[in-house]
Amino acid sequence: MKYAVTMACALAAMTSGLAQNQQYTAKIVVESGAALPMAPNFIAPPAGHDLPRCIIRDTFANGVVSYIVPLIEEPGEDAWSRRLDDKCEITILLKGYRKQTVTLHQGAVIVLKGLGDPEGSTVSVSALHVPKDAAKAYDKGIAAMGDDKPAAAQKQFERAVELYPDYAQAWSRLCEAREQQSQLKEAADAGERALKADPKYPRPYLQLLRIAVHEKRWEDAAALGERAMALNPVEFIGIFYYDAVANYELKHLDVAGKMAKRAVDLDKAHEYPDAEAVLGKVLAEKGETRGAIDHFTQYVLLAPKAEDTPAIRQRIADLQQKLEKTN
Repeated sequence: MKYAVTMACALAAMTSGLAQNQQYTAKIVVESGAALPMAPNFIAPPAGHDLPRCIIRDTFANGVVSYIVPLIEEPGEDAWSRRLDDKCEITILLKGYRKQTVTLHQGAVIVLKGLGDPEGSTVSVSALHVPKDAAKAYDKGIAAMGDDKPAAAQKQFERAVELYPDYAQAWSRLCEAREQQSQLKEAADAGERALKADPKYPRPYLQLLRIAVHEKRWEDAAALGERAMALNPVEFIGIFYYDAVANYELKHLDVAGKMAKRAVDLDKAHEYPDAEAVLGKVLAEKGETRGAIDHFTQYVLLAPKAEDTPAIRQRIADLQQKLEKTN
């Protein structure tokens, strides 16, 4: 009996030790490849997720995070059935970057995406030769954008391109800062300068496409989209979406459908729900009624409060009535 009690105590101590000492590490980086500007904030994700919530122990200057996973005792089971796994969920908050709920696991690399247009993994070759003062102005502009101060950011980006006229990334950020202030002509000029500095840098294509679509310059937008496709810009879902819009307006239905479907397939986070509506419109005009209904329905689910949702609901009803008549 004494032996059994001693053994039970030993097992309890072993399990407690595992719970306290089993630590894992993952790394957090920003999409530009730069070091984290500050330590992120971590909050528990909403309830109802399958994985346990991470317990963050330390965050180091190089972005490495040390964490533990709380052990979960399954109902009706003993302590040995608890989950000794390296996977858990956490929500990461960092000023100037999008909030992300992620799954950490040993050795994971989590990439935080900045607010505004994505940077992507293709860094402009012009960035390899940036003078120190221009890079400093660029970094100040990025910080101002993170603080939602586009006017202040604009001044810094203008300073950066003044010091280094071939600075494609700074021209692109200047385009974004001007666009946020509704300076569309000046924004487009900056975007064109970015492409002139580096025609293989994808980000400005997205910005110029968006401006062209906003101004209903369909031919210009379609031409930009065609140039962008040569870069296989899969990290820039908006390029496919805006290209689809332009080609739909030009009645190039095959191209529009292809681009809209590509946007829908790539958009796992549903950042461009309108791509579903565009694909629905294309399919409806091509007589593919069931497919149109499916994509219109998905759009309504993703954007129930959108301005055009009532009209899309009516289109769904009309298409369903049409389908019933043909069956």
